[in-house]
Amino acid sequence: MRALCLALLLLVTAPSFADSKKIGDYTVHYLAVNSTFLNPTIAEQYSITRSKRRAFLNIAVLKNNADGSTTPVAAVLSGSKRNLMQQSATIPFEEVREEKSIYYIGQFDFSNAENLRFQVDVQPEGKGTTYTIEWTTQLYAD
Repeated sequence: MRALCLALLLLVTAPSFADSKKIGDYTVHYLAVNSTFLNPTIAEQYSITRSKRRAFLNIAVLKNNADGSTTPVAAVLSGSKRNLMQQSATIPFEEVREEKSIYYIGQFDFSNAENLRFQVDVQPEGKGTTYTIEWTTQLYAD
C-alpha cells in the first residue's frame, strides 16, 4: 500500500490528473493515470496492466468527521468513460484494502491525446444515497 500511495503521490504534482470533490458528508479523491507511470513491480503487485494505451482510475472515499479528520470508508462504485465522439465504455472497479486504507482501481484503454469524460457513481457503505462525480482528463500515450 505504501509503495502504491507513494507512487501516486508523486503523480499528484500534475494538477490535471488529481482532484477531490466533497459530496454530502464525504470527500472523494480521484486520479487518472497512464499505467506506464507505475513501476513494473508495483503494477504487478496490484494487478495493474502496464501499456502505453492503458490507464487506471484510483478513487478513495473518505468520511468527513466532525473533528476535521477523515476516515476511509467502503463504497459501491460504478463508472464509465466517454470520448468526444460520445463513444463510451464501462470501467469496472476493484476494491483494495490495506491496513486502514480503502481505495478502488478501475482500468481502461485510451487513445493518445484523448479527452475523456469520466462519470463515477459512488454509494458510501451504509448510505442509501448515490453521488455522481464527473470530470474530464486528457491522457497521453507514454
